[in-house]
Amino acid sequence: MNKSVITAGILVIVLVLWMASGLFSDRGAADADSNENTSQRPDSSDTSDDAERLMKVETRRAVASPTTRTITLQGQLEPIRRLHLTSQASGVVESLPQTRGQRISKGDLLVKLELGTLDSDLAEANAQVAAARSEQQAAAKLQERGLQSQNALTQANAALAGAVATRNRIRQQIAHTEILAPFSGILNDSPVEIGMLVERGAVVADIIDNSKFKLTATVAQQVISRISVGQSVEAKLITGESLTGTVTYISSIADANTRSFSVEAELDNSDQTLAAGISASLVVPLESIDATLVSPSALSLGLDGAIGVKVVNDSSEVEFYTVGIISTGGEGAWVTGVPDNSLVITQGQGFVNAGEKVESVETIETDNSVEATEPDESAEKQ
Repeated sequence: MNKSVITAGILVIVLVLWMASGLFSDRGAADADSNENTSQRPDSSDTSDDAERLMKVETRRAVASPTTRTITLQGQLEPIRRLHLTSQASGVVESLPQTRGQRISKGDLLVKLELGTLDSDLAEANAQVAAARSEQQAAAKLQERGLQSQNALTQANAALAGAVATRNRIRQQIAHTEILAPFSGILNDSPVEIGMLVERGAVVADIIDNSKFKLTATVAQQVISRISVGQSVEAKLITGESLTGTVTYISSIADANTRSFSVEAELDNSDQTLAAGISASLVVPLESIDATLVSPSALSLGLDGAIGVKVVNDSSEVEFYTVGIISTGGEGAWVTGVPDNSLVITQGQGFVNAGEKVESVETIETDNSVEATEPDESAEKQ
């Protein structure tokens, strides 16, 4: 036989034997791995324990109570009355008895003008009145005796009336030289100085009555029908104070551009400690509704982006409820849509989803703290 053929045959036999040895080796390794994995696999009881381990969440019992739905309007405090007082006479300022910022009472003298020639004019008018009265009396007596005509008596009466009118006009001019406060309030400003010539009609004082405030705001057409004159309201000031009052005016026609209505409220400021011009929010009650107080941290977003809360039902499953926010404050948020007496998740809601089973740890609010109740023994599987 040819030597090359023999050599080729030997190589084929060696190759077949080498491949067969590798196959058996891989199969043995696989069997060894299988045996090793089998020895490390947990028993069915361990798998059962893992399935029973649930996520713990903190919950609080939801209790609904009557709450007032309100609407908040923005505005600022204005004085109930403000007057730019003008002079009714011309003259030189003689004195200014009051100072700016001072509280004044009705009838207080604010500005005194010099009399000028009014004193002498009044004296002359008094003399003319006396003379005209004497002539009228004499004419009346002569007319009674038939020695004077009725026409002469009529002229005497007219002369007396004219003299009296002139005197009254001068007295009025003198009275106008003393400018008095028409109502009690604050002398906010006095834009005149002693020695200044004041013309008739010039502003001599700015008076503010801050015994009450007026707050003006605008209301959307959707809720204007729920507001009425005489309705009680509350104004929350930017400084932290609150004032109570009533609605005094509602516009009868909407603004052409905004389609909103103007509303005015009168607020009490009897202690007169607050100043006008402060920004304020007017809180108008609309209706009473049952709502639940929840912590703002308990609110979350649903899959559709709606605001709601997650609760634990009787089957220890998480459920999501969309809520409507009635009002918010330092104590929390008043919302509707939460089933009464349900367990609202207050901590851990961000780590669980609707339909997931959880372990609820209910907290109970006491006078000074919040206590957690002991969880069910059947739930303690960790």
